[in-house]
Amino acid sequence: MRRFLAMCFAFAALAAGPALAHPEHGAAKPLAPWQQASPWPDRIVVTFAGDPARTLAVNWRTDTSVPIAQAEIAKATPDARFDLAARAETARTEPISLADVKLAAKVFDIKQNADLKPVHYHSVMFDGLEPDTLYAYRVSGGEGVWSEWFQVRTAPLKGPITFLYLGDAQNGILSHWARTIRAAYAKAPDARFILHAGDLVDEASRDYEWAQWFKAVGFIHGMVPAIPVAGNHEYFRTDVSVKDSQRLLSILWRPQFRLPELAALPTELKETVYNVRYSDDLEIFVLDTQGPSLDQQAAWLDTALAASTARWKVASFHHPIFSSGRDRDNKSRREILLPVLKKHDVDLVLQGHDHTYARGAIRAQTPERTARLSDGAVGPMFVNSVSGAKQYEWSQGRWANYADEGVRLDQLGENTQFFQTIRIDAATLAYDAYTADGQLYDSFKLAKDKAGKRKLLAGNPVTMPERRFKDTAPYPGTDGLNK
Repeated sequence: MRRFLAMCFAFAALAAGPALAHPEHGAAKPLAPWQQASPWPDRIVVTFAGDPARTLAVNWRTDTSVPIAQAEIAKATPDARFDLAARAETARTEPISLADVKLAAKVFDIKQNADLKPVHYHSVMFDGLEPDTLYAYRVSGGEGVWSEWFQVRTAPLKGPITFLYLGDAQNGILSHWARTIRAAYAKAPDARFILHAGDLVDEASRDYEWAQWFKAVGFIHGMVPAIPVAGNHEYFRTDVSVKDSQRLLSILWRPQFRLPELAALPTELKETVYNVRYSDDLEIFVLDTQGPSLDQQAAWLDTALAASTARWKVASFHHPIFSSGRDRDNKSRREILLPVLKKHDVDLVLQGHDHTYARGAIRAQTPERTARLSDGAVGPMFVNSVSGAKQYEWSQGRWANYADEGVRLDQLGENTQFFQTIRIDAATLAYDAYTADGQLYDSFKLAKDKAGKRKLLAGNPVTMPERRFKDTAPYPGTDGLNK
């Protein structure tokens, strides 16, 4: 009843005008100074839109006083004036007016975008680069206005690779998630990229949350490329009054992240379904499990995996094949995707959505396709993880409901923010999951022989006890953390 009355007061406050306070959150907040665009470039992020060994894509934002922007790049050398050898590229510019977007937002959030002026998003593709080479780049804003120089390394053709993987940020992005992404970077400053497994924000086209995300990341994604996965919260409803109204991808997704546009896929899947062949040792396959045409995505994945010659194959999408959150299951997605993952014996599947931690493998397959456990051999390894403050309870049956699929659960966790490091060195893949304060929570290694057969090996010693709600600090929820 109290919550119902609070919502009634919220609607009354909204109807009375924007100057009234919301009863739960105090006086209406002005736009944060780091949210508003200016002639100075901000929200700078490196992504992959082509061959990571020879190209780099960069996106950034300014206000509309910058109709044309440029970027410069040079090899990073010890010389103080390395920049004298820089070459310039003219950016592609896209205007965005968020005030025109109808959001399926909570009543006290609707006004957020209405206060925003139109902005320009810029992107550039640097090509003709050399593999495994450190480059410095900067991007322009208004006349005579430039960002600092960032350094980023192109992908190697082969050799050791480290990357980071994080599950949902979503809530408390600046206040709580910032410590996780920064702890991840501190743990693996040599990471070649960071994979975000969906739900980067809570409300798809609410600019304030994206502003928090970029502020929390700081300079990191100017130097370490991002591989973003679209989650259900990257989509918004077109009609807030209709529960089952159409969902659209965030208006900010494509302007913010320049990603591969695959000719084999329809327009609505471009830059949410893609693959990144990072080196001879690794290829990443990204799906959009909230988006349309999952059957078509599965057909593309089947073809792409069959064509891949990378030693290690990693798939990532938001909704888990094997759910770990209470009262959750993704049966229709599992029925479509799991056969493809099994058919091609994908090494590692990185997921989010359930706001818990889960890690386990399917039993290895014999040539006759019958399940067996033998000599440490395993099939695909599945991970669900969460990096933000929003936490759920584990399902009571754990993964017992999926016993027919031959999956076993090796580690679980609740009420904890995690990040993961993944290191690939030729025939070995080492995985470590850490809590936000840097403690090792889970660890394993996979090894492949010359025939491609995979074995599960012991990882680093883990002494941290299992994290469950009943054994950890109180969890009052995340109300107000994105406000």
